[in-house]
Amino acid sequence: MTQAIAKSVRAVGYATVGPGVGILHLKGIFLEALNMATKWKWILWISGALLLAIVASVVLIENRGGHYPIYKASSFSQLALPTANTASTSEPVVQIGAGTLRGATAGSAIAFRGIPYARPPVGELRWQPPQPPLPWQGVREALQPGSACTQRSSGLVPFIAPMAQAYGSNFEQPPIKSSEDCLYLDVWVPEWPVKRALPVMVWLHGGSNTVGSGTQSTYDGVSLTRHGVLLVTLNYRLGVMGFFSHPELTAESPHHSSGNYGLLDQLAALNWVKQNIAQFGGDPDNVTLFGESAGAIDAARLMTSPLAAGLFKRVISESGPAFEPGQKLSQAEAFGSAVSALAPPGNAQSTPLEKLRALPATEVEALVAKAKEHFPADITAATTDSWVIPMSPQQAFLTGSIQKVDLLIGLNGREISAFRLSAAAAAKSSGGPGGAAESGALKKFLEAAHPYFGSWTNPAIAVYFGKILLNKNAALDGAANDLIGACPVGAMASLANASGQHVFVYRFDRSIPGKGEAELGAFHSLEVPYVFGSLRNQEWQWLPSTADDASLSDLLQTYWTNFAKTSNPNASGLPNWPAWSDQEKEFLVVNRDASVTAQRNFSPLLSSLGATELKRRFKAN
Repeated sequence: MTQAIAKSVRAVGYATVGPGVGILHLKGIFLEALNMATKWKWILWISGALLLAIVASVVLIENRGGHYPIYKASSFSQLALPTANTASTSEPVVQIGAGTLRGATAGSAIAFRGIPYARPPVGELRWQPPQPPLPWQGVREALQPGSACTQRSSGLVPFIAPMAQAYGSNFEQPPIKSSEDCLYLDVWVPEWPVKRALPVMVWLHGGSNTVGSGTQSTYDGVSLTRHGVLLVTLNYRLGVMGFFSHPELTAESPHHSSGNYGLLDQLAALNWVKQNIAQFGGDPDNVTLFGESAGAIDAARLMTSPLAAGLFKRVISESGPAFEPGQKLSQAEAFGSAVSALAPPGNAQSTPLEKLRALPATEVEALVAKAKEHFPADITAATTDSWVIPMSPQQAFLTGSIQKVDLLIGLNGREISAFRLSAAAAAKSSGGPGGAAESGALKKFLEAAHPYFGSWTNPAIAVYFGKILLNKNAALDGAANDLIGACPVGAMASLANASGQHVFVYRFDRSIPGKGEAELGAFHSLEVPYVFGSLRNQEWQWLPSTADDASLSDLLQTYWTNFAKTSNPNASGLPNWPAWSDQEKEFLVVNRDASVTAQRNFSPLLSSLGATELKRRFKAN
């Protein structure tokens, strides 16, 4: 047998010395072949498994949003709006607590502008809670808006101009004239006299709590009020005038609190609405607080304030989740002390606070900027002061310690793109670098992501980095959107829903075709002119909007005002917007082409935004 095998071996060309050597050689060949086959088997198996995993992942990602009808803009281009208002049958004059006001016709609406809701916060009232307005004699002509609150003269130009340039256009506006005497509001009424008590929508403007005004032409109330609501827009103290803490301020406060003056202004305006809006035809028991960016953040902060009890029934939060840890009062006071230490010597008998109060607002702002060079701080961060904000907004949502109000909340598809362009423009203007990587940025990114992604944090970050390598800025915008936008938005939605509130969530992905579309996409604040019907306003004329955008604007206004009326954006003839649930996490998507559809699984891939899971992870974190 051995010889026969040896002959067979020789016959196939293997050299042998003898029968034993031939068998050993053959054995080695079989083992080698077996090893090679095993290796290839594993390689093929792993490759197949990876291919299957990729295919399964693609299918999963494609299908995790579910299959819902898509409604083209043309399908809702003929939304039935309330019948056009007839001419006013009487002079728009109203009597409120402080005196008599006369308004004026503004398009199809009636506007009462520049109404004082608090005393000017100047002199000894700087950094004090707002005081009731002084009464006046005779009829006050409410025809002109009040001054914007103290801010840089360039206003929003550094934010908007780079985006306009990306679209091949220019954006300019006259220098902002601002003042500390700025606590005024406007009331927009659809008709006069109002025939029945109408829902009231109170708008908080954006601008990082440092710039902006409720009197911007973007917020003209003519279009929105056509949907059967009253609109109130207001100014509130900004920057160091509205969010400044100091040990002396805390000591002189009967509540042992300082900072949050901008929030107190907003509360004062809401109290004014409660006391006076019925005289304009509004329902003081049916108030919706809504805002964008910093205005949305402030609205959510007020959801956590006991001082807001009974002042509003609903909140609409646009691109400003306030799921934030905030800062302690002692931290805010320490920065305030650093600012006052830089004040000029002045009167030797004056306290640091007295010296600051004696300085013009612009000089105080300069001191803040100088202090930040050595004492990095976000002066507008939520300050837990045991009075206005008893605990951080994040903790308030996690523990259910929030006002029991219904919530409509969402974000835009590429929020960060606008800030990326404005930062690059600022760096180019100053001659500085375009932005250096912050020390320990990856560690901070991982720490921020972990409560949302849990054990999937590292794989999720790896996926984001892979996308960024392939798609650069668009992928960077997407990663930032998920972590600082979608995750906290979903967390607030789940936790408010767990508290028994009606919640509706959206994502606005519409991007305007044109030169800047690829660079910007659905940028921060893009939904605002749709909500106010102001796409043709001078602030947005640089955007080449289309007829589809006008139709989408009507749809969003209808959704927003329906929610303000009944806590439900839906109505007969509208694309269905499903309510949020912890299981499905359904939401409305405004697509890139201005169509709309519902989807499920709002949570970013690999994240978990269920209320129970969030409470567990944030407690552990």
